[in-house]
Amino acid sequence: MLTFDELVLSAYIAAKAGNILPAVQLIADHPRNVTMHASKLHFLRGIHEKYIGNQVTSRIEFDKAREISIIEGDLDVYSTSLVQIAQILHLKLDNDQAIKILTEAAKIRDKNGDRGGKARAICNIANIYISTNNVFSAIKSINDAKEIYNEISQEGEDRELYLIISNNLSRLFISQGKYDDAIHEMRTGLVQISHESESSISFATKVNISDLMVKMNRPGEAIEIIDEILNENCISRVPQIEIMANINKSIAILMIDKNSDVSSLIISATNAAKKSGDLNSMIDILNLIASIHLTKRDNIAAISVARESLELAESGGRKQAQVEALQLLADASEGSDPVAAVGYLRRLMAVQAELHEAARDRQLQELTAQAELESARRRVEYEQELRAQAEETIQHQLQELERGRLYDHLTDLPNRVLLHAQLAQRVSRSGGKFLLVSLDLNRFQLVNDTYGHDAADELLRVMGVRAAGLVESDEMVARVGGDEFALILLGDSLPERLSAVLAALSEPVVLGEERVRVSWSAGAAYWPGDSQDAESLRQASELALSDAKTQGESVVFFDASLHLHAGLEGPLSRALQRGEFELHFQPLVDVSGRRVVCAEALLRWNSPEHGLQMPGTFMPILERSDAIVEVGAWVLREACRAAALWGGVRVAVNLSARQFASRDLRSVVLGALRDSGLPPACLELEITESLMMQSPERAARLLAAFQEDGVRVVLDDFGTGYSSLGYLARFPLSGLKIDRSFVSALEEKPDGHDAAIVRAVVGLSRDMGLELVAEGVESLGQVELLENLGVRIMQGYYFARPSAQWRPLNVPGVR
Repeated sequence: MLTFDELVLSAYIAAKAGNILPAVQLIADHPRNVTMHASKLHFLRGIHEKYIGNQVTSRIEFDKAREISIIEGDLDVYSTSLVQIAQILHLKLDNDQAIKILTEAAKIRDKNGDRGGKARAICNIANIYISTNNVFSAIKSINDAKEIYNEISQEGEDRELYLIISNNLSRLFISQGKYDDAIHEMRTGLVQISHESESSISFATKVNISDLMVKMNRPGEAIEIIDEILNENCISRVPQIEIMANINKSIAILMIDKNSDVSSLIISATNAAKKSGDLNSMIDILNLIASIHLTKRDNIAAISVARESLELAESGGRKQAQVEALQLLADASEGSDPVAAVGYLRRLMAVQAELHEAARDRQLQELTAQAELESARRRVEYEQELRAQAEETIQHQLQELERGRLYDHLTDLPNRVLLHAQLAQRVSRSGGKFLLVSLDLNRFQLVNDTYGHDAADELLRVMGVRAAGLVESDEMVARVGGDEFALILLGDSLPERLSAVLAALSEPVVLGEERVRVSWSAGAAYWPGDSQDAESLRQASELALSDAKTQGESVVFFDASLHLHAGLEGPLSRALQRGEFELHFQPLVDVSGRRVVCAEALLRWNSPEHGLQMPGTFMPILERSDAIVEVGAWVLREACRAAALWGGVRVAVNLSARQFASRDLRSVVLGALRDSGLPPACLELEITESLMMQSPERAARLLAAFQEDGVRVVLDDFGTGYSSLGYLARFPLSGLKIDRSFVSALEEKPDGHDAAIVRAVVGLSRDMGLELVAEGVESLGQVELLENLGVRIMQGYYFARPSAQWRPLNVPGVR
């Protein structure tokens, strides 16, 4: 077992060679009262602090190691500490000082006989030249390192140095966009040190190759390389490499299929980052997770993760990471919270401005250093001129950036993001009435196909200029999509104002030598009359636009009554398959015999998303589609199955228009009776007068067939439709239901016309042998009035509300 001093020495040797071992952290956590190997101990603590992202503490430990190594006379630790300090200076963009320190470290190592160490220091210098795009100096430094390697390789020393030099050269190729050459160089280096394949530098090289494969859109090859890395037994000893490998593999898999599940890879990367305390990697992982959520349109999750990433980036002072997190937040917030999206974009521009400022200062520092070679006067003049130019350039770039985020590049109009933000602000201020108009240029694709893309773009530009000239300074026009525009109009007489705007926009346009006629479809919605928030106002105007296109009108104002069921179509289409429909039953009571004779089956939709829905909400949607026939068949089967257990109490089922018109209605009814075992006489089919009038001949045949089968047919809502007495003689019916409107009117005016009509219907039904039912009975007074008029069978809330748990029981006494 290694002693503490031996552990320090072995960890130092490994760290110097670029292999970060668990011993580093063990040493860093050890009590600081160690005297032997003090310089190496401080060096290892510095490595640990640098490894977890604490650059300031790391620099302090390296300075201590350097100072103590002078006392100890340990030139190796002294030069190695200088290399680490130079790397920190490079991260802080103090490249000139970093190169000076690395040059000193190379000299000390050469003096100490460490030629491989000298070459490594020179490789660090080459890295700095590559990062500053000083290609000539970078090539010279790489060649110097190669010469040293050629000398020592003959003696079998430091073969891993070849891979370090190859990585330098590959970085140079990458900076020039020569990715294939870079990959070839790194692979050549790996072959040279194949016997040292488990070193950190080899792992890092393979990760770099996989990163290039991803950039070159070769995800399959990237995954093969990463799998090779992850299969190495000792990869867990290098958490940062493990992190990058898992992240790169996640990105490559998502490039192949954006819906792939990469959660296990992200968890592995996260665990490695937590294990090492690597703040930078945690931020990269969070940004990747947020991007995945955004790709899958889970914007709420994306916002939550991106906020966490932003907090970490701000705490660590990572400006570029803040830019990435803010961009993710803006993208995820755009649809649901446009005001927040604009806020994130403005914060994004502020951080980018800081980055521009830092870049400008670095540029000024470098140019100022060159200007010092000239006279003081020329240096000052040059600096002032450069500063003015840089400030003008940055200001222009920021203006362009803001316009690109919030304005349409083709028409120079506000885009969808700025429109949504403007809407949200106007709504939140609770100001006066305004009109939001969604516009669509008709037959735009025809212009595109006939005259080409350039002409189509010119048409959009002309329309943008026209529209901008038709609105006041406090109004707004925006381009929100390909041929889609939007207007915010203020003031009085808005319908007339909109008509005038559309007329001006519809003037012909000259494209080249052609005079092109244009027309528009428009949907308009009022604030606050048509909505309660900005998003619903936008949806209202777009629904009105859809109505305009459907109806062939140039402009339609939003009508809420036409869209009561908006948003239910999708869930409703899956309701039957998911078993969300249920039947509620309401009894029909024979008040003279005090017994239940029948129960009406009433359909309800118990939606997980929207709760229990009444027929008035969802039946209009079903009746517009063929689904009503399938749902109606289900109602028949379930009603018959339930009534088969009622001991002779009938069940009444309403038929829809589409169901009554279907050719196989009779077979469906007979099938429901057969499967349930319910006697035909215990089934009543309720139809309306309008159903029979759609095709009277067919209705007469169908009702006669049901009479032959023994199934009862009752005419529902009698007195509210055509009410031709000829129906009663022509169609074979079993009964009539008096509409609830007569029952309500009867209680208000017992001696009025409605009472006379009810008395007439009672006599008519008695003479024709039809059972008469009064529906909508809600009070004892109504019961007594109807009973006095000769009505025996009643239905309504007075007796029972519809219930899914209803079963026939003894009926309470009725006075």
